[in-house]
Amino acid sequence: MKRILGLIVLLICSLAGPVLIFGAFTLVMQNPWARQLFFWGAALIGGAALKVWASEDARHPLLDRWWKCFLTATLLQTCVYVVISQMPEISTYPLTLGWSETSRYYNASLFFSQRIYGMSTPPTVLHPSRYLMQAVPFLLPDSPLWLHRAWQVFLWIATPFLTAVILVRRILPWKNLKSWLLIGVSFVYLTIGPVYYHLLVPVMLVLWGFHPGSAQPSPGGWAGRRRLLISTVVLLLASAWAGISRLNWFPVPGMLAASLILLERPMIPLADRQSDLSAGVSWRQAGVYVLRLAGWVLLGTATALAAQALYIYWSGNVASQFTTSFTSDLLWRRLLPNASYPPGLLLAAFIVSLPVLLVILGKLVDEQSGVAFWRRTHWLRWPGLAGELVVLFVGGTIVSVKIGGGSNLHNLDAYLVLLLIIGIYFYLDRVEVDFLALPPAERSSWISQKLPPSSLVTGGAILMVIVPALFTVYSRIPPSPLPDPAVVQSSLDQVNKLAHKTSQEGGEVLFLTDRHLLTFGMLDGVELIPEYERVFLMEAAMSNAPDYLGQFYRDLEGQRFALIISEPLSTHYKSPQDSFGSENNAWVRRVSQYVLCYYHPLETLRKVQMQILIPRVNVRKTCPAT
Repeated sequence: MKRILGLIVLLICSLAGPVLIFGAFTLVMQNPWARQLFFWGAALIGGAALKVWASEDARHPLLDRWWKCFLTATLLQTCVYVVISQMPEISTYPLTLGWSETSRYYNASLFFSQRIYGMSTPPTVLHPSRYLMQAVPFLLPDSPLWLHRAWQVFLWIATPFLTAVILVRRILPWKNLKSWLLIGVSFVYLTIGPVYYHLLVPVMLVLWGFHPGSAQPSPGGWAGRRRLLISTVVLLLASAWAGISRLNWFPVPGMLAASLILLERPMIPLADRQSDLSAGVSWRQAGVYVLRLAGWVLLGTATALAAQALYIYWSGNVASQFTTSFTSDLLWRRLLPNASYPPGLLLAAFIVSLPVLLVILGKLVDEQSGVAFWRRTHWLRWPGLAGELVVLFVGGTIVSVKIGGGSNLHNLDAYLVLLLIIGIYFYLDRVEVDFLALPPAERSSWISQKLPPSSLVTGGAILMVIVPALFTVYSRIPPSPLPDPAVVQSSLDQVNKLAHKTSQEGGEVLFLTDRHLLTFGMLDGVELIPEYERVFLMEAAMSNAPDYLGQFYRDLEGQRFALIISEPLSTHYKSPQDSFGSENNAWVRRVSQYVLCYYHPLETLRKVQMQILIPRVNVRKTCPAT
């Protein structure tokens, strides 16, 4: 009876904390300290309940201590918190739930533009693979907005979970408590960036189908050729997907493949491995090994570049629109604590990396086999793994400080994925060695005396639960209350009436924002104008794209549009030190001041963040030059 009661209390605590944070106590839980207090209180009670459940069952050595039960309960509650935090996104609210939320569904709809809008328009320039995944519900004609939101929530939850399952399943026997705990740890770790769901597709492909070999001699004949063929096809598919995802992900599938070789395949085949650490590896063996690594990376990168070129050709978009990130400002101040991201990128990245790095370091200096683990592998393998981590970290950092980024760690996604994979391999002792040295036990080295391996690994494993939980509760905030439905409906009726009337009179209606109202048939008789949607217009403003913005300014000056629907526009500049101050200033400098110069607000519906603008009769003489 005690065990059943303990299990019930554990489940209640795991559910009650997240449900109450995102339900009954939403307003109070806007305060991060209130969320942390509530979360950790529930975790303590859940840990005690799990200890009661496990105390009478000797089959669970992983739960033999109270602190292990507390960590397990914390992990379970964090996983539930991640899932529950997504549920408010599944809403029938007809307007946007965030700055760019409904723009995503519009971008996804462009793959079906002929059917939805009655015209053929180029598909999206930004993150095509993401919007391909989000376009799936459009296979159902007249699919409602709430279904698209539910599909996106499913993607946010399912892709990190499947990635965690594939990773753990690759290196650990299935269906035991340890495997499920590692799946939970990996799942949460992938969500704290977060790593976007479309970027996890190539990760899953490589982890599932790439076979770099093992300590055993490579099989000959058909078996060896079949394994090589599968690995090649998988890498080509993963790299092609990366090529239509993000520029800094072009080399990632190849680098992941190289990492699996470095982790799973020693330089010396099993039959040739020696017990003498000083024997070394021949230059020929080392050269072949390095060329194999470089070959996979180059093949993957070349495939990604080709995939992007093919997509540009097929989409019909201007090629220069795919390279706007190269001309965007870099805001290096966001490396340190700032208003846009209070922890700062460097400190947050260090805290998130520390648990995995402790596990890796603990395993490297481990001398249980008689000699430190790092001495039993060829020295070239360590610069290979470390070099990849450094490259991905530096690349992700540069992307993070680009204007428009730096508010979380999602641009360090490739680095976080590779760090997690390496950490799991080390934690499970699945890194293959080059030397089978088992000499008589020597006196512990100085580094092992100063850094006890077991303490480092245990400390890292504990922090792998605690740190992601802290970041998850800190970053996932309950949503603010939505406007009154009557106000929302009244605003939509007003927009619909004006837009319909303008279209009937032959005028063009430009939706800078809320273009999803056309996508989901919430407006009558209004034709889509594909240009100048807010998200890409913001990208152009931040990168100062002269051709794109120049045409926009000429259309404004000629008052091409009889009606513009936008968020409330302002010409107010912020300090660059303010939260997203640089982004606001780029929008004001290159968009708002031009729009408000040639158009003036007819109605500003602040409760729903919409503004209706019409052409000015008397254009200001102080308008910026176009």
